[in-house]
Amino acid sequence: MSSKQVKEQSRTVELASHVADYFHAIDNAFAGLDAVVRVQSAQVKRNNLIYRALSGHLARLRHSFTCWQHKCHFAESFKIDRAESGFPLFQNVLDLSADHARRQERLLDMPSAAQIREEMLEMLLKYKQFPRIQQRTMAERVLLDALDEQDVFNAFTAPQTLRHSLNPRSNRPFYVIHWAAYDGTAHLPMVYTAVIEDSSENAPKPRTRGKRSKRQGPWGKIDMDEFPNLEISDKLRRFLANHSAYSLNLTTIATKLDEDFPTLHPKQLRRFVLGPFYAGGVTSHNKTVQSVLDGVTNSNENWLLTWTMQELHSKEQVAAKRGIWGGSPAKEVFYINTDDVDCAAQGVSALERHALIPHTAYQAVYAKGRADDIFKDYQCYIASGEHILTHV
Repeated sequence: MSSKQVKEQSRTVELASHVADYFHAIDNAFAGLDAVVRVQSAQVKRNNLIYRALSGHLARLRHSFTCWQHKCHFAESFKIDRAESGFPLFQNVLDLSADHARRQERLLDMPSAAQIREEMLEMLLKYKQFPRIQQRTMAERVLLDALDEQDVFNAFTAPQTLRHSLNPRSNRPFYVIHWAAYDGTAHLPMVYTAVIEDSSENAPKPRTRGKRSKRQGPWGKIDMDEFPNLEISDKLRRFLANHSAYSLNLTTIATKLDEDFPTLHPKQLRRFVLGPFYAGGVTSHNKTVQSVLDGVTNSNENWLLTWTMQELHSKEQVAAKRGIWGGSPAKEVFYINTDDVDCAAQGVSALERHALIPHTAYQAVYAKGRADDIFKDYQCYIASGEHILTHV
């Protein structure tokens, strides 16, 4: 085994007996995150379009966890990134996407749920045997039915349009787009939004009539339009698929986008990174946090979910230069907040860190005098039932 494989193995855990605790914790974390978005919806949705874009992506991610939990009843293993992200390994995302793609074909080859139940009863009552084979078949049937109900979070979700409007100052159409990716190395789900002006001669004008296509999910409505400029939509999709890695900072992504698409002008780029996720008795990220969570015996209460919001915006556009000896296209100049060490290091204009923790776990942190130290750089939310305490 290579050193890389040994390192990767040390970062993962085959959940086995911890599988129920892990999924209980992650489900409660998503419920808490849903509550955070509801509490702040009036302010956030007015000022920050990324929260509007998050809706559908988080719904698909939450559904992925439901499907992974079903799959654990018959799959050989389920592994998470135990020491870093706390989320499932990237291979699980690929496997679930493959299951989703072939679900219809597999469902046609399987007996119905009612038939499987009859076979299970027959094994129990007639043959006095435990129906292990039928139990496995039923678990797979439940998974496939769940996959048929809703989309899952894929390795990459193509860009969709949240808003198409006109900038009155430049008289150019602009688009607010969003897309998502699951990083294959960091094992982290991410959602991006971008505000892009289009100076193409044939740039489509905003629509004033007609209904926009929408999709309804447990996190609310999200627009599902394609990128409006169809002539470059395929090229843009390929670009974003290749430039959405967690290892790339926003300045790198925006600068490359500006260079590769002379008629597209990125004015703002945001990235929502979900994680790390800490679960007592399962993950082992931060010794201080872990020592607190492991002291909370209830698996519904011994977790901590964090997320990061990064933003980059253009402070000016250098006009295109044309001359007899050639020229250069218009170029965006991006603002990096060098007064903030973290912003400068990550190549962004602004950076926010958020943390969500159950009330019981927060009490344990507070009782040990570690609350200020652990959450000093975070906007902290405390989940207590259906209520969320903020600005702690």
